[in-house]
Amino acid sequence: MKNIALFFSVIILFSACKKSADTTKPVRKDITQAIYASGKIFPLNDYKVFTKLPGYVEKINVHIGDTVKVGQPLMTIKSEVSELNVNTAKNLLDLAQKNANENSAYLTALKQDVATAKSKYELDSINYNRYVSLMKDNATSRLSSDQAKTQFDVSKQNYLKAVSSLSSTRDKIRVELENAQIQYDAQKSNRNDYTITSAVNGRVYDILPKEGELVNTQIMVMEIGDVSHFEVELSVDETDVSLLKYNQQIVYVIDAYKDAVFKGNLVESYPRINQSNKTSKVMATITLDAGTKIFSGMSVEANIIVAEKKNSMVIPREFLAEGNKVKKKGSEELTVITKGAEDLEFVEVLSGIDETTEIVKP
Repeated sequence: MKNIALFFSVIILFSACKKSADTTKPVRKDITQAIYASGKIFPLNDYKVFTKLPGYVEKINVHIGDTVKVGQPLMTIKSEVSELNVNTAKNLLDLAQKNANENSAYLTALKQDVATAKSKYELDSINYNRYVSLMKDNATSRLSSDQAKTQFDVSKQNYLKAVSSLSSTRDKIRVELENAQIQYDAQKSNRNDYTITSAVNGRVYDILPKEGELVNTQIMVMEIGDVSHFEVELSVDETDVSLLKYNQQIVYVIDAYKDAVFKGNLVESYPRINQSNKTSKVMATITLDAGTKIFSGMSVEANIIVAEKKNSMVIPREFLAEGNKVKKKGSEELTVITKGAEDLEFVEVLSGIDETTEIVKP
């Protein structure tokens, strides 16, 4: 794609160059250089709506063209899987709550184990103390005393183990209850996600599915954007991207309004080349006349003004040879010139010849 210049009325006809059909001299003119771009108009804050979970469209609450506000319900999605997940999470929560109750069969059994171990420990403690007294009176054997002590130690460890098991189980079921509550709340939240609400204030520009159709997380279901403000997404050839700068003036022609000219400014140039078409994306503003009806996705052609030169020394493009050379009258050799701004008809000459140099078509 080559540079396409925008030639304004301030540039007079080349007849003023006082040239013949085959010869001319450089003259002074105002020249404007621009690069060509094409693209689409989209509403400002263009917002593409997706569903977070798959399901069937149960109800669409708005129509194309409606004005919506933040939080307004747009669409309801129904999914049996979501309801099953909520029910499953609720059952697990009920079980966790039941287990966490101090009177639950789970904890009651552990408490009984503690009570049994405690009774055995207390009994063996009494028995061991009795053998200690008997040993003092030499009324029993050392073996019997040692056996009583061993039984007492085992009972003590079993009791402490039962107490520890009860305590750790209480902690475990408490965590399980908290996790079950979190999972249940999460599943309820996911179910709420099936009622899609607007994240912006704006207008509904498109609704893709119909009621009853299946949608998933990869399919856009709706497009919303600003009601009255628009932006332009342009594609610029990779050979021209080095000329782009912030806030450069842009002149547009909209296919739907071919007799009108619109203006705007460059806002952002993306530092990436699309390998499929060798272009870079540019975002720009556009100023619309009152009453101009714009539809999202309208096609535009644009000229991005990259240079404006006043009183520049120029020659017609047809007198160029090999891109940057001219042929002086009476000379067989070509002279190299330094070019500046250029448009479809003229090229600015910065050096190589002057206004007295007469050149011929190569």
